[in-house]
Amino acid sequence: MEPTFKIAKAKTQLMLRQPFFGSIAMSLPFIEDTEIDTMATDGKKILFNPSFVDKHSLDEIKGVVAHEVMHVALQHPLRIGERQHRLWNMATDYAINQIVIDSGLSLPDCGLLDSKFKGLAAETIYSRLLEDPPEESEDGTDSWDFGKIIEPQGDDGQALSESEKSMLSDEISVMVIQAHSSAKMQGKVPAGIDDLINQLTESKVNWDEKLWLFFSGSRPEDYTWRTPNRKMYGAYNIYMPSMDRKGIGHIVIAIDSSCSVSSADLSKFLSEMNAISEQMGAESITVICCDTKIQSVKTFEAGEIIEEINAKGRGGTRVAPVFKHIEENDLPCDALVYFTDLYVSDFPDAPDYPVLWVTTGDTQAPFGEVVRALL
Repeated sequence: MEPTFKIAKAKTQLMLRQPFFGSIAMSLPFIEDTEIDTMATDGKKILFNPSFVDKHSLDEIKGVVAHEVMHVALQHPLRIGERQHRLWNMATDYAINQIVIDSGLSLPDCGLLDSKFKGLAAETIYSRLLEDPPEESEDGTDSWDFGKIIEPQGDDGQALSESEKSMLSDEISVMVIQAHSSAKMQGKVPAGIDDLINQLTESKVNWDEKLWLFFSGSRPEDYTWRTPNRKMYGAYNIYMPSMDRKGIGHIVIAIDSSCSVSSADLSKFLSEMNAISEQMGAESITVICCDTKIQSVKTFEAGEIIEEINAKGRGGTRVAPVFKHIEENDLPCDALVYFTDLYVSDFPDAPDYPVLWVTTGDTQAPFGEVVRALL
């Protein structure tokens, strides 16, 4: 069967039997490209090598098309950031191949499957792969890699701007919601897709407004017995009132310096924190960058502007080191704001200061307030 015809037949059969995958596949251009070895997507189109299509059965190609569709639906090309490309490709494959198989489709035998990753987000899987990196083949090729992820570019061949990425993300979301609606009417929604749709359609609070509310909701002006003076209680076991300060006191900002947070996200966040500090009177702001360990700590006194933070590290993601650093160094902390994707599993016990998680991910935390970042 001629490769282009096989692709067309695979899309048609998916439309009839797996309308979620088929609807998205029909919405995307499929382009022949001999420069790639297998198939690939940049979120805007799907590329295929005719030789790869020719040597696999129609059922396998249907599975690979669904695989590429899931890369698009989950916006994997837009979520690469500064992550290692090969590990990100592996993580995303582990995240979606199980969905494809559970939907009753087939994949080439070499596809990455592991039940321990079932139901996990690609970012979580990526962090685990970073801690225990898989070995590379001697010739540098990966037999499992039948669906590459390519970072999208504009018509000028340059990387997309943040506004262009946002526009592409919105277009994909609309396409996915429409595909879900079509599949739902036919009673053929693949397992796990409902959760994806809930994330796309849930009502989200504007994160910067939530940030202001977090600090303005309680602006102390006197002493309080509600919270003991930690230094007096810890050193002398004497229960004394703590100071209710005017303003917002000592603030700690923790920044996930793994590959989860983009420079644009970080710039907007720091801009908001500078405005809050100026208008609400922070006594100090300490910025802690952390991936799997503390990478940097810098304190800004009252009136100082938080300059651009160079979030070094770019490893996996852990949050416990920040809480440990605050405790072990008796760091003044009236509130902690943690900017992260929350794809972590090392949450400590809840501290005695308020915590706001500003997250670019879709998970929850066992304590504190969580607000999704709309950037």
